[in-house]
Amino acid sequence: MEAKNISLDDELGLISEDLARVEEVLSSEARSEAQLILRVSDHILKSGGKRFRPALLLLSSRLCGCKGGENVFYAAAIEFAHTATLLHDDVVDQAEVRRGKTSANVLFGNQASVLVGDYLLFKAFNVIHQLGNYRVLGLLNEIALQMAEGEAFQLENKDKIDANESEYFSTIIDKTASLISASCQIGAILGEANLKQEEALADYGLNVGIAFQLVDDALDYTNGMRHWGKQPGKDFMEGKATLPLIRAYKAAGDKERAQLKELFSPSRRKHQDYLKALKIIHQHRGVEYTGEKARQHTAAARKNLSIFPDSPYKKALDAMADFVVNRKY
Repeated sequence: MEAKNISLDDELGLISEDLARVEEVLSSEARSEAQLILRVSDHILKSGGKRFRPALLLLSSRLCGCKGGENVFYAAAIEFAHTATLLHDDVVDQAEVRRGKTSANVLFGNQASVLVGDYLLFKAFNVIHQLGNYRVLGLLNEIALQMAEGEAFQLENKDKIDANESEYFSTIIDKTASLISASCQIGAILGEANLKQEEALADYGLNVGIAFQLVDDALDYTNGMRHWGKQPGKDFMEGKATLPLIRAYKAAGDKERAQLKELFSPSRRKHQDYLKALKIIHQHRGVEYTGEKARQHTAAARKNLSIFPDSPYKKALDAMADFVVNRKY
């Protein structure tokens, strides 16, 4: 899967002031008298995140005519919720690196990561509750439950190489795409869009979110530590059967399928096993297949935007979809 890095400087320039205010809200709302919360939240919030979900919320709200400044608080709440899941995920996965830096669970321990993850998730609900928009609060509550279920399904399917595509897509929708979809839908709600526009933005976010995870999973079999911020083959080593592996296993003959199953077994999965599996995955174009699926979803995302009149914000959301499918990391 060939990818290029594209710049979003012009598009994000439309909301640069809003994004700066989001950073201020993240910093102020993460304050606590507990020094542990300060240390862990500062580490994860300042670790170089792209603020992808807040940017989508802000652009969606501006697309729908939102003029007020409250959207930055909703954007910060979404980032708090997302960051909470990262802390929890790293504990579950026993990760050692996050965004190219030592993960919080390694630096501060699993207990601290779980507790601060809880704190940031509750903070997300607290921020929205104070704003008084109970429709958005209810939506975030539904998404939080969906994300937790997605994590549980992924854990149930650990070490399962014969997972089907339907199970895989259900999991990535729950774990990743649902929050990205909600970010765009919240933007529509704040802009008081009509129901058709709100559904279109929710579907846009869902398609972008699916593509986002597909590209992540493809990059795990193509990129190195320098760009990607994590060791290649991390999903394989953790027993996560993502689409490149699922596709290769389905397309392989009986002999290669048996070999992949053995290489993926918990008793194996050393680096040399990953390299052997990688050859089979590339032979059956698992990465290319995943990349094509990502392009299909970004094309669908652009189609979702077609009901909106042309504007700089629509152009920026279109560029965000292009960024997702073409990124290197």
